[in-house]
Amino acid sequence: MRKTGENAKIEVEVGTTFYAMQELTSVSSPAADVNKKFETGATFLSDQKKLQPVVRLDGVVSGFNITPGSGNNEVDVAAGKVYIAGQLISVTADTVTDLYRPTTLGNVRVNAIVVDASGTMSRVEGTEGTSSSTRGAAGGPPFLPVDKILLGYVNMVYYDGSASGLTTVTTDEIDSESKERTILPSYNIQYYDGSGDNPTYGGCVDFASALPDIHAATPSGPGTACRKVYASFYEPVFEQIPDAKDFSFDEEVGTVSSKAYQDAAEEMSTTTPSWSGSGEVYFSAVDDILQLVKNSKRWIKYYPDADEVDHWAGRAIIKVSRSLPLEENFSASITLDGSGELYPITS
Repeated sequence: MRKTGENAKIEVEVGTTFYAMQELTSVSSPAADVNKKFETGATFLSDQKKLQPVVRLDGVVSGFNITPGSGNNEVDVAAGKVYIAGQLISVTADTVTDLYRPTTLGNVRVNAIVVDASGTMSRVEGTEGTSSSTRGAAGGPPFLPVDKILLGYVNMVYYDGSASGLTTVTTDEIDSESKERTILPSYNIQYYDGSGDNPTYGGCVDFASALPDIHAATPSGPGTACRKVYASFYEPVFEQIPDAKDFSFDEEVGTVSSKAYQDAAEEMSTTTPSWSGSGEVYFSAVDDILQLVKNSKRWIKYYPDADEVDHWAGRAIIKVSRSLPLEENFSASITLDGSGELYPITS
């Protein structure tokens, strides 16, 4: 059955519901997205300039440089700041003592330096053995305690001294670069993840790479957890635009051409889809819904039938041009500069 726009409906984001800092949950499938894509639980995330999601990945913000200590088998750790459980924690400088050396020439023992939510620094002792890159193996780095953040490693080597291996740590034994940093890996905010091979049909945080399961109950593993992801965000609240008519939407996609050495023909590929829209609204007052939403980026919903749940949704910058004719109804022309895709949302 053919339809007209007589029973159509336009809704726009007019408010938000705030969700305080909370732990996000990883998707469970496919395997490539586990510990990479984290769901907020909100269908949409507001993209307004002052209401952007705040994402805090457990990790070092700044500081925590590790240097040799003045005593035997100890290191000094500089002051620093770290996010744990979504909270910024300032930690004072401290000395981590009782680092263990291997007892056999040619072996190494990797000690991980970590910090917890109370600001306490400590060491996690690895198993002695020949050098290995396998976490939890003899000679390799240990698994890290759950809810503690890695500040660096001290790769202790054998010392045949008269005091049973007691000697000062050298700079060559310290790896102060290998920290769990809050800025790595980078991430993208998916204000509505409704496309691709594994859509969540909701707002989510998508990291550039998966967070590894290198945290465990024991230094030998197996790994059971990755770092935790926290976020605060705003979920839009919608209201119908009254007296709207003649809205239209244009969906577009850009193309990129490329040609490599020895290509027989130029290759074409598509870029991220985009959209735009326009329409008209009758108005009678200066202070109305258009005054609230104009010149800002808002979610828009278009229902072909107000009695059905199926609709299109997208984010757009809303521009308003008002007309005040002498003998006709006041009206406003609406221009929608779409951002990203226009999503079809069905029941």
